Amino acid sequence: MKLCSTLFLPVVSIGAFQPQSMSSLARISLPRIPWPSRSSRSVTRPIFMSQGDDMEKQKGGNGMKPLVESLLSSTMERAMSTLSNNPPSTTASASASDSTNNNDQQYGSKRKISSRDVIDAAIVRATDQIENVPAQPNPAPDKKTKHEDKRIYLSNPAVTPTALGHSLWSQAIRPYRDTIIDATAGNGKDTLVLAEMLFPSDSNSQSLIDGLSSDEKPRLISIDIQQKACENTLQLLQDNLDPDIVQRYIQILHSSHAPMPELPKESVGLICYNLGYLPGADKEAFQTQMMTTIYSLADSALLIRPGGLLSVMTYPGNGWKEHCAVNYFMEGMAMFTTRDKGGWMGFIDGMPSDFELERRHIDTYGGDCKVVASKEEFTTRDTVRLALDRVKMDGFDKQTWRVFDHRSLGRPLSPTLFTGMRIK
Repeated sequence: MKLCSTLFLPVVSIGAFQPQSMSSLARISLPRIPWPSRSSRSVTRPIFMSQGDDMEKQKGGNGMKPLVESLLSSTMERAMSTLSNNPPSTTASASASDSTNNNDQQYGSKRKISSRDVIDAAIVRATDQIENVPAQPNPAPDKKTKHEDKRIYLSNPAVTPTALGHSLWSQAIRPYRDTIIDATAGNGKDTLVLAEMLFPSDSNSQSLIDGLSSDEKPRLISIDIQQKACENTLQLLQDNLDPDIVQRYIQILHSSHAPMPELPKESVGLICYNLGYLPGADKEAFQTQMMTTIYSLADSALLIRPGGLLSVMTYPGNGWKEHCAVNYFMEGMAMFTTRDKGGWMGFIDGMPSDFELERRHIDTYGGDCKVVASKEEFTTRDTVRLALDRVKMDGFDKQTWRVFDHRSLGRPLSPTLFTGMRIK
């Protein structure tokens, strides 16, 4: 079988070769050059040369033939150099030998190795190396790493309302300036977060504090009705904060959050509540109650400065009255500036009775509880009305609140975060 290899080369300037134009191209044929191929079909491609080279050939010159042969020779030398430096595996050599037996018979034992042979050998060799890589065993799960992953997961504001609350607090607190209150200290975790936001680690922290006036001294107040909770909070703060900060700027009160401490109106940057009960404590004796919570929230609303935040975490599965009352109280503050007919008072007048609230709670959350409220009982509505009326009458006349209800959809028993920011 005869092979004819003719190439299409672009018209380029090489040495003295200067093409005139594309219109001056003339077609010529070169002697056939053997070019091994894995295909049984031969491909014939003509070489185009300029008219100047055609005239040179007519005068006895060799034209482009020496250039083509030089290129082919250079390519083969590089291929042979590659094979000599990186000899293919036995499998690759056998495969290349088997696939070119017919070509060897045709061109003899002195047949030059083609670039295709080089590529095939390299592919086979790389495949052998991949197949011979030992499998790596899966590492055993590290308990410490798993625990850290869980902590990162729970600290994501898009996952838990607690992390979301912390994220929102950081937007309201003014470091080294604000007075902030944790109205339910518990074991002190929220108090510690507030302290780290109010007193962030900074080499210039003390100079910032010393430069403030007496009215602007930062202050953190943590309140709980249980002595054990106050002790736990103090210990946690001492273990994690500068002792000077704990002693000078943090106050832990063993008391109820109703009433709130006596402070100037509109002087507090943030007040947070985490309702319910202290884990491990007597639930019946120390669980937060609806009436005292709403009374405390009214005090807090009067203390919040413009730009300050009121944050309340409720647990719908534990106290249905408290959860409903907080919901209506927070929304009622947002209704202070409504244009709806009847205003905020009309909104409260539309509140269901305690009987209806409890029935809705049972339908939503289930459980073994039974309806105990009478159909004429309006304890929740009356409590919320009195609290809102006090905030409206004793507070700034044009106060404006933006209130949000952050609850997890599809998880009715999950905690619910209510936030209200005073923007005016």
